[in-house]
Amino acid sequence: MTRVQLTIPLREIPFVVRTEELEPPFEFKDLFGRSGPVEMEIGCGKGLFLVRAAEQNPETNYIGVEKAGKYFRRAVDRIHKAGHTSIRMLNGDAFDVLSRWTPPRSLDAVHVYFPDPWPKARHARRRLLQPTLFRLIAEVLPNGQPFRLGSDVGPYFEQAVLDVLATGAFEQVAWPGDALDRLPTSYAIKYAQEGRPLHYAKFLRNSRPLVEGDNAP
Repeated sequence: MTRVQLTIPLREIPFVVRTEELEPPFEFKDLFGRSGPVEMEIGCGKGLFLVRAAEQNPETNYIGVEKAGKYFRRAVDRIHKAGHTSIRMLNGDAFDVLSRWTPPRSLDAVHVYFPDPWPKARHARRRLLQPTLFRLIAEVLPNGQPFRLGSDVGPYFEQAVLDVLATGAFEQVAWPGDALDRLPTSYAIKYAQEGRPLHYAKFLRNSRPLVEGDNAP
């Protein structure tokens, strides 16, 4: 993949969050310079979803979290060219962002689309979709707010759905393909063109506490 050359240095782009200059947790009104709903995409890849979501919902604030530097730069480049001011980008680890930087019950939605499944057993610890992630997501969502999930790997997706429901904190709801909140990602477009089946699920945070268990963070 060709390294993206930004027109200005990454450190000078105002929507890039530099956590080394802040103290946790985030104060979203200060982070965005305005009040409003806040949604987070974990593993935002090349940033297509964030740009489309910001266009569809200009009143909503979006945080994109991406650990891989090469994809982070591509997302920053896309958002910079689009000129959206309601998006903030963070190059970091999702587990740290959720556990230390995101206040409890402060997000209005969480999105995770097409993460790397790390299929080899020895790489299992690198998988994003795991019980600890889902428990952390449950902690940052108020009752009734959605967690949206997408994957092109059937067994990985099916296990993730089971793990989400096993937290006891979510109810799965219908999410038809033509729903207004089913927005494209770069990988969704690519995989659909390749003929891969795409799997989606939408969950709502319920009012029940997390089920205690071995997978508690």
